[in-house]
Amino acid sequence: MKKVLTVGLLLVLLTGGCDQSGDQVEVEVGKPVADYELKETDIVNTHGNVKNLDRFEEFYKNVKNGKKEHIRVVFYTDEGDPILHDISYDGGTVFKSVMDTRRDKFGKGNIHTSTCTSIEYTNGEMADNVYRLKDCGNDNPELIILWY
Repeated sequence: MKKVLTVGLLLVLLTGGCDQSGDQVEVEVGKPVADYELKETDIVNTHGNVKNLDRFEEFYKNVKNGKKEHIRVVFYTDEGDPILHDISYDGGTVFKSVMDTRRDKFGKGNIHTSTCTSIEYTNGEMADNVYRLKDCGNDNPELIILWY
């Protein structure tokens, strides 16, 4: 009788452990991350093909004019997983960057926050147009926001 109960319990544990949670990524036990649904205001960069570029250009112009501003840039990995990058500007000298990679099934799956002091535009390096945050601290002196 003990053998039957032991085998039965083992089968229940094994089959219960094979349950897949669909497109959700487990960050912590019991805390799944929901799928991301794009918003109209998101700037989407799919391997250099940018949608809603006019919204990014408005953000950049407002920053250069010292106006408070916020955007979200969504990048897609080669596998199609979204990486969310929220950038807030305080109207003075502080940019807050929040990079959310929790939906990247092959990445580290974390949220990284940085504070930067400037934004820069360059061309001809890794792409024709590159925007990056500069002076973001010792662990990450610059962060690329958008390239195309």
